[in-house]
Amino acid sequence: MAVLVERRGKCQATDALVAVVLEQSGGSPMFAGLVTQALLDTGRLDPRQPERFRRPNRISVSPGLAERLRYLLEALEPPIYQLIEALALGAPLDADVLAELLGTDPAGLTDTVEAARATGLLTDSGELIVFVRNLMLRLMPVLRARDMQRRLAEIQLGNGGPVLAAGRRLADAHATGARASEVLAAAADEALRTSPQLAGELFDAAVRAGGSPVTARHAQAAALAGDPARALRLADETLAAKDTTQADRRRAVEVTAAVLAQRGFACRAAELYQRLGEADAIIAVPALLAIGRLDRARAVLAHAPASEHDAPTLTAPAVRLLATGLLATVDGDLPTALSDLTRAAGLLEPAGECVLLPYSPAEIAATVAAQCGETALADATLGQAVAGKVGGGLAQAGLLLLHGWNALARGTLDTVREVLDRVNGPLEPADEVLAAALAAGLARRTDDTPALAESFARARTALIRHPVDLYLLRPLGELAVAAALLGEPAMGPHLDRAHALLAALGDPPLWAAPLHWSLVHAALAAGTRPESAPLEALAARAPHVRCLAEAAICWRRVAAGDVDVAQVRAAATGLRQANLDWDGARLAAAAANRATGDRKATADLMACARALGDTVDPAPARETVDDTATPPLSERELEVGRLVLAGLTHKQIGARLFISAKTVEHHVARMKTRLGVESRDELFNRLRVLLAP
Repeated sequence: MAVLVERRGKCQATDALVAVVLEQSGGSPMFAGLVTQALLDTGRLDPRQPERFRRPNRISVSPGLAERLRYLLEALEPPIYQLIEALALGAPLDADVLAELLGTDPAGLTDTVEAARATGLLTDSGELIVFVRNLMLRLMPVLRARDMQRRLAEIQLGNGGPVLAAGRRLADAHATGARASEVLAAAADEALRTSPQLAGELFDAAVRAGGSPVTARHAQAAALAGDPARALRLADETLAAKDTTQADRRRAVEVTAAVLAQRGFACRAAELYQRLGEADAIIAVPALLAIGRLDRARAVLAHAPASEHDAPTLTAPAVRLLATGLLATVDGDLPTALSDLTRAAGLLEPAGECVLLPYSPAEIAATVAAQCGETALADATLGQAVAGKVGGGLAQAGLLLLHGWNALARGTLDTVREVLDRVNGPLEPADEVLAAALAAGLARRTDDTPALAESFARARTALIRHPVDLYLLRPLGELAVAAALLGEPAMGPHLDRAHALLAALGDPPLWAAPLHWSLVHAALAAGTRPESAPLEALAARAPHVRCLAEAAICWRRVAAGDVDVAQVRAAATGLRQANLDWDGARLAAAAANRATGDRKATADLMACARALGDTVDPAPARETVDDTATPPLSERELEVGRLVLAGLTHKQIGARLFISAKTVEHHVARMKTRLGVESRDELFNRLRVLLAP
C-alpha cells in the first residue's frame, strides 16, 4: 500500500497517510491511487512536505475527479447501481429494509449483493468502500438522495430499529414534514443516551421540520450540552403547556431544579425535588445541606423508601450514596463519607454526559477528599469525571475549577493558569464564584495586585448572583484574604452568612476548618494577630484539623516575633501532609524573615521553605550542574513526557492533566526545541534517558 501511495503521490508516504488511504480505499489498489489523487486535488497532501499531512475529518472527491469516475458507476447494472446508492445513503445490509426501499424481492437481493461484491466496490464483509460512498454521494441528484433518505428513515422507524443515522442524514438534508419531524425526534431520543449535543441538534431539526416546539427531552439535552438558559426556557414551556404528559412534566421539573441549583436557588431546587415524591426527594438532600437545613435533610433521608425499592439504574444508588455521604461529612464520620461519595462518583462514570443532577457527586467527593487532605484521591476522581464527561456540559467547568483549587493549594500555579484559560467563557453563577476566587488566589500567590483587585471585583458580582452556600466556603475564604489585602470591608455579610450556615449544621470540622484557616491568612494580611482558638476547638473533634490548628498557633507566635525553628518546621511540614504546600512554604519563609538575628535559623527555615515550594523563593541560588543531571524541561513538560512515553495520545494526555490537546501539542513542540530534536523518535529516545529510573 505504501508503494502505491508513493507512486501516485510522488512523495514518501508517512504512516498517517498510508492509514488514511487504506481506510478509504478498503485495501483496493485501484481505489488507493484514486484516494491519493483526491488528497492531492483537494490540497490535503502536499508532495513537497508529506510529513505535514494530517488526517482530515472527511475525504472530499473533487468535481473533476468525480466526473472522470462517473463511468465506473454508470456502467453497472441498474439493480447493482441502486443497491450502491442505498448503501451510500446509510441503508443497512438487511434484506427486508433494502427490499422495501428498492421495491424488489428480498430473495433476489442475495444475487445482487454478490454481484456488487464482484465489482470490487464492496469489502469482503459487504460494506461499501468509503471512497465509493463519497463518490456516489457527490454524483447522486439532491432530490433523489433526499427522497431515498426520507423513505429509509420511515422504514427504519416503522420497523422499530435504530434511526439515529437516518435522522442525522435528514437533518443534514434540512428535511421537512410531519413524518420527517417524527423521525428526527426519535433520532434525538436515541442520541440523548450517548450525546446530548447531537440530541439537541436533532431536536432543533425536528422543530424546524414542523414538530412540536415544547419537549422536556429537548430541555434535558440543552442542559447536558451546556446551555442552561435554553434548558430553563424549554422546561418552563413544557410545564406551561396544557397537553404535557406526566413523564415530561417530571423531566422538566428535574431539569429546572438542576439548573436552579447551579444558579444559587438551592432552596427552590430542594422544594421541586420534594414535590416529586418520597422516592425522588432524596435528591434534595445536597440542596438542603447547602443552605443549612440539616434536620430536614435527615428527615428526607429517613422517610425515603428502602434501597431495595430504588430504580434499577446507575443514578438511583449514586444519589442515595451522595445523600448518605454528605450527611456523614456533617455528622463527623469522615471515612464513611469519603467512601460513599467516591463510590457515588464512580457509579456515574459509565453514564458519562447523560446524567443530569443538581450537584455532581464527583465535585462533592473531590471537595471532601481535598478538605480531608486526600488530594490524590480528589484529583483522580476529578480526572475520571472529566475524561468521561460526567454530568455533561453543566458539570465540566466545575470539575476543572476544582482541579485548579487543588493545584492552588499545592502551589503548582502553571496548572491553575491552564485551568483558568480553559474555562474563560461565560459560566454559571456557582462556577463563576469558583473561577473568580481561584483567579484571586493565583494573583495573591504571584503578588499581582491589579489582577487581585480585578478578580475580587468579579467575585463580588458573582456572590450577588449566587449567595454563599456550603459548597462555596473554600472560595469564600480565599476572597476574605483578598479583601483584607485590598482593604475591602465588603466580605462581612458573606462571612456572617457562612458562620450562620455552619452553626446551623453544628460547625462540622470538615466544612468549617478551611474557612477558619483562610481567616488566619486574612488576619495576617490585615496586619493583625490571627485567631487559633476556632481551629483548636475543631481539632479536638477531628484529628485531620490538628495540622491546621498547630500551624495557626505557630503563625500567632511568628507574628509576635517568637520564632521556634523546630516548631515552625513541624507546622510547615504538617501543612505539606495536608497538601497545603504553598501555605507551609509561606509560614517557613515568614519565620525566616523574623529570625534575622540568627543566621543559622534563617538559613534552616529558608531551606525548609524552598523544599516545600518554589513559589516562596522563585529563583533560589543554584550551583552549576551538568545538563544531563538536570533535565532542561519544566515540571509540566516532564509530566507530559512521562505520558508520551506511556503511549498516550495528545487527547488522552490532555484529559489526564486537565489541559487541551492543543496545549499538549505546544508542550511537545517546546520539548523538542529544548532538547534539540526534530522527530518523534528522537524525542522518545531523549525522554527515555531523562526519565529513566
